Amino acid sequence: MQHKDFSRRDFIKRNSMAGLGLTAFGALSGFDAYSAESEKAEKESTRIKSIAGLTLQQLHDRYHDELFERFLPAMDSLCIDHQYGGFMCDVDIAERKLINTIKRVWNQGRGIWVYSFLYTNFERNPKYLEVAKKAIDFIMKLKPKDDNFFDGSYSREGNKISAPGDIYGNLFVAEGLAEYAKASGDKSWLKMAKEMIFECLARYDRPDYVYDISYVPGKPKMQGPRNLGHWMIFLSLSSQILTQGPDAEIEKLADRCIDAIMNRHVNEEFNILNEVRNRDFSLPKNEYTDFAVIGHGIETLAFVMAEAVRRKDAALFSRSEKAFRRHVEVASDKLYGGHFEVLFNANTYSWSPSKSAWCQQEVSIGALLSLEHTGQDWAEDCFNAGDAYMMEKMRCPEYAFWTFGGNRKVVNPSKTTIEHYHMPRYLMRNMLALQRIMQRNGKVSGLVS
Repeated sequence: MQHKDFSRRDFIKRNSMAGLGLTAFGALSGFDAYSAESEKAEKESTRIKSIAGLTLQQLHDRYHDELFERFLPAMDSLCIDHQYGGFMCDVDIAERKLINTIKRVWNQGRGIWVYSFLYTNFERNPKYLEVAKKAIDFIMKLKPKDDNFFDGSYSREGNKISAPGDIYGNLFVAEGLAEYAKASGDKSWLKMAKEMIFECLARYDRPDYVYDISYVPGKPKMQGPRNLGHWMIFLSLSSQILTQGPDAEIEKLADRCIDAIMNRHVNEEFNILNEVRNRDFSLPKNEYTDFAVIGHGIETLAFVMAEAVRRKDAALFSRSEKAFRRHVEVASDKLYGGHFEVLFNANTYSWSPSKSAWCQQEVSIGALLSLEHTGQDWAEDCFNAGDAYMMEKMRCPEYAFWTFGGNRKVVNPSKTTIEHYHMPRYLMRNMLALQRIMQRNGKVSGLVS
């Protein structure tokens, strides 16, 4: 990116942002008082020429090679069930062999989405649609006849091998169906996806709804909770469906999600999104009071930013981008690099010491989105640091796939899972962002004046 010497205005602007954690998401920092004309002129003179030490085209090509030369061939040989359809993700990525043939529902929906999105946005290869459709045929014959959730896992042949699953399994299948409808042009799958989404929403809204988080300290039980991760996925699905055309019901759901995320899950004491709230959005009087899956917060706020771009809503983008930055800065590991994803207790500053690739990838997606639309140096710095960290710790070129993660230092990274959703999504989303930036000849978008 083209950098300029610090002026007095730059100094004040940067230092006002350093105090971001002391303000609410909606508050305006001091630098907003500067004239819109000078701000606009500066942004118009700013061009994004390189990121992470590479030209935009070089970075795009690196992503392209990771996707087409590494990820997709490994999926084809290790993960895709070409006989029965679907995806088997328990793989020893070091030895390049299946550990078992279990098919988890989450992974079926996510895989359908990946191959459908790939077809729509990158290469109209009929093999990608075939992979997605065979997975649809596999999983949809197992859908419960009522509004119950899919079982958590099935055998390779489709036999039940686990207890009923959770809301996310159904939502990820719905996500896959909606994207397949867009790729194939068969809108019957979009209709099915919407039915599943609203069945899940009705279940979520019931007073007796239960969703337990296994890793929260004390494992408190709650009925009718409001869960940040649920809003996150409902919003993601809504935004994607709305790219296929207007839909009043889905628009209303997206509005509801944004309100819950930006106005009702914010912990006023430490200005981070709580993962769990009571049914009326009050703060629980248990271990959830100070608990945050901050990786979800990062991912969720990036989704809000993306929805703001779709709506061309500059105010929503600025507010969610500011909150995104707050979460990224709090989650940053200043000693060993990367970002934590689980804050057990904000007041005792107790973190899960693990590092997951998905969390780093969501930071990257959001930072690049911020850079694309604001041109801010912090976004470039965040992206560059995260990229270097992932290349060192998560890429693992000696393995078939990127690692899912590891301990705080990512010593002996995980080798037993193919992460076939966040990683390709990160590659594809960032490639699309780079394409947009290059089409504008490096100029920031102009969304935020």
